[in-house]
Amino acid sequence: MKPTQLLRKVSLKNVADYRYLIVGGTTKAATTSLFAYLADHPAICAATYKETRFFLSSDYPLPSKYRYKGDIEEYNVLFSDADETQLRMESTPDYLYCEEARERIATSLPYAKLAFSLREPISRLISWYRFAKQIGKLPQTLNFNAYVESLFATTNNGNKTEEQHLQTLQQGCYTIYLEHYFNRFGPERIHILFYEELAAQPADTMAKLCDFADIDPGFYTGYGFEVTNRTQQMRNSELHRKYRDFRFRLRQWTHDKPVIHTPLRTIRRAIEPLYLRLNTQTGEKIQMSEETRYRLMDYYKPDVQALGELIGKPIPWEAWEKSS
Repeated sequence: MKPTQLLRKVSLKNVADYRYLIVGGTTKAATTSLFAYLADHPAICAATYKETRFFLSSDYPLPSKYRYKGDIEEYNVLFSDADETQLRMESTPDYLYCEEARERIATSLPYAKLAFSLREPISRLISWYRFAKQIGKLPQTLNFNAYVESLFATTNNGNKTEEQHLQTLQQGCYTIYLEHYFNRFGPERIHILFYEELAAQPADTMAKLCDFADIDPGFYTGYGFEVTNRTQQMRNSELHRKYRDFRFRLRQWTHDKPVIHTPLRTIRRAIEPLYLRLNTQTGEKIQMSEETRYRLMDYYKPDVQALGELIGKPIPWEAWEKSS
């Protein structure tokens, strides 16, 4: 018997009848940490792994074990431990950028609420540059100014690329994606939070998110907010790429097998800090020319202004407050 068939027999409801919190947003905006904080809340059942990518279009350039193929009930497999009262939560940042994901969530999960984590676009771009080097997508010799130049060249030439690290320029223009979500779901079902506020004031940021999700914010009083999935500079980026790929595949295979998954996760948490100490080095100091900075400011400024108007509250990015 298939897992979805078994779940249909024991569940009193269909997938669409449950409450969901879908976490999306830009990449490199602490969505991994956010997922971990939410997963600890007793009122929440988290998906069996972060970034299910279930609702992404079939041709979206990210792999996944499960992809929507017309049977929404298969989504149940990702919440096999949920009880009838819990809020079901998953986090896939790239839902923000995928039109098909937006429409699939809207039609399949009528009671879902969505939270999007955003980050100041230039610092996000720097973080993506570091990350792309970390996983071997960019040559170690490529400096940041040249990286930005290549992004502008791709955009200005109208070239389309599926490589995620080459889409990062436009993907920092959050408003052009978010306005479609606001129009489709309505502002009452969307919560915007910011990486900078989560880093500086995690308890307050999580309390506001809990109020939006209708769960008790008191859980986070005295909670230890540990940062996960930091971007670091690797000594051997090819080794790290292979390690990440192995970890991803192993998680996909074991996520619905708790007898195997739980002890493996415990082992990984014990040995990963040692691995990272051995394979990381002092981070590269990013050199950005004034020309590059002003070019990026000019590029992002209209979208930052539009974002403030869309969400109806100030944007907590000091650089943009000074430039207004």
